[in-house]
Amino acid sequence: MLNASLRKVIRSLDFQQDNRAELFAIHESEWPSLLQLTDRAHITLPLGIRCRDYLPQPVRDRIDGNLANNILRQNRLLDEYRMIAGVLLGQQIDFVVLKGLSHIAPYYADELSHRPQYDIDLYCPPNYLEAARDSMTRAGFLPIRAQRRRTDHLPSMMRDTNWKWRGDYYDPDLPLTVELHFRFWDPATERLTVQCIENFWRRRTSVIIRGMEVPVLDMADGVSYAALHLVRHLLRGDVRVYHAYELARFLHYTANDEKFWRDWLDGRAMPAYRLEAVAFRLAAQWFGCRFHPIVGQAVNSLPLKVARWFDLFGDSPLELEKPNKDELFLHLCLLENATDRFSILTRRLFPVRAPKLVDPSSPDDRRTIVSICRAALRQTLFALRRALHHLRTTVPLIRSLFRWKTASRRYVIS
Repeated sequence: MLNASLRKVIRSLDFQQDNRAELFAIHESEWPSLLQLTDRAHITLPLGIRCRDYLPQPVRDRIDGNLANNILRQNRLLDEYRMIAGVLLGQQIDFVVLKGLSHIAPYYADELSHRPQYDIDLYCPPNYLEAARDSMTRAGFLPIRAQRRRTDHLPSMMRDTNWKWRGDYYDPDLPLTVELHFRFWDPATERLTVQCIENFWRRRTSVIIRGMEVPVLDMADGVSYAALHLVRHLLRGDVRVYHAYELARFLHYTANDEKFWRDWLDGRAMPAYRLEAVAFRLAAQWFGCRFHPIVGQAVNSLPLKVARWFDLFGDSPLELEKPNKDELFLHLCLLENATDRFSILTRRLFPVRAPKLVDPSSPDDRRTIVSICRAALRQTLFALRRALHHLRTTVPLIRSLFRWKTASRRYVIS
């Protein structure tokens, strides 16, 4: 029932069709649980901004509070960024901001305060990375988790380790983390290469945000990175709905911008933008945005089997309450040889270990036996939950495989 209501919420955010009246069909008693889902999907704020008149008064009040707290968080984020930039630039460390602050209004949101944001992502070339990490450490930022494989950044760093999670995604005191990225894409894990990223650093630029000059990717490269980031999470089964929403807004806002999309196309060539086209298709399918003909050309150039996946499973990532691995079929469609397919299959079907959980305990030199045991218990329970997740997805995966094979024969016949 909740998932059906979540779909109404997503349809209410369509950029072309006004489906907001569907929200009236959601019973008021459903909203507390539904808002927990929209919080997880990070679409609570867009819902409140665009659909306020279609929401029950208690829901309006709740989201009004979220928006007010998000303004406080954004102000704090800007102060934190100003300090971080000063530390890095003071050591002559070059960087660009990814996502977050770089997703400027009006392309990605009406204004900065309308964006949910929980970390500051910076890309540093490899020759700056160690110095950047050391500088952040001296500024009081410490790693909050062990190094993980298959990440594009160093362990997340945070200053406030005494804060406790209370279930509020918009808590003004929720600590901001800093992630130092060392690459734009992970071809070894995804088994997919992306050519356009080779020139991202060379084409970097800057924008003025509330009086600060912020180094960012070129706008065309920025939307490519946003698309690749969405695809990365899609293929790994943890896509964030808001990332698709934000990309859909960008596509919709630039649908008539001939110069921008010509510039974007000049920096890419088929099949180099295939993965970006996957993200464009997903954003358009979920949020009904308009897009420039060049985007349409990219989407239409996707292989037939990828189009088949969207027909069958394009909404599967929205099943937040029913975990599945339908994205695995998409990943296999994008791969070109059996070795890569085998690698992805074994990694997704037989994960050898659970990822390392964030340990919110005090630093090592002040840790006690009790805190160590609590951290170990948290990690054990987390690993068991992850194992249960993989078991729960087994039966749906078998059903999806049957649908995929049946549809494959139908497509061949037609």
